Amino acid sequence: MSKSIRILLVAILAGQPISALAEPLETFQLENHIDVAGRALGTSRSYKITTSTSRTVLFSVIIDPSCHYTLQKGALRDVQPSPENAPIEFSDEASIGEVYVLSFSQTRPAWQANRPCAYSFSLK
Repeated sequence: MSKSIRILLVAILAGQPISALAEPLETFQLENHIDVAGRALGTSRSYKITTSTSRTVLFSVIIDPSCHYTLQKGALRDVQPSPENAPIEFSDEASIGEVYVLSFSQTRPAWQANRPCAYSFSLK
């Protein structure tokens, strides 16, 4: 093994781990209606929503071109239709205690250009 490869390996092993920044998870109980608007810049923002009754949940999500978002229901990711048209509107049948997690983050080009990701969502 050459000296430069050994130096590179030592530098990699001695380096600090790199971790993504994430804002704390905000939690809501869906009883009637939830409206949230926010921005993500260099971090991701996540929202946990739980249902108190069995019901049809109506989602409306608006994201700008600088945003990427995912919706998780229980252990299933991306349960919504593809975000080709804005606003993204759809419904889902929820049981008592169902858990949804919405996450918003910058796209890579937006992160490189330091453009914030602006978003809003509404649940009924």
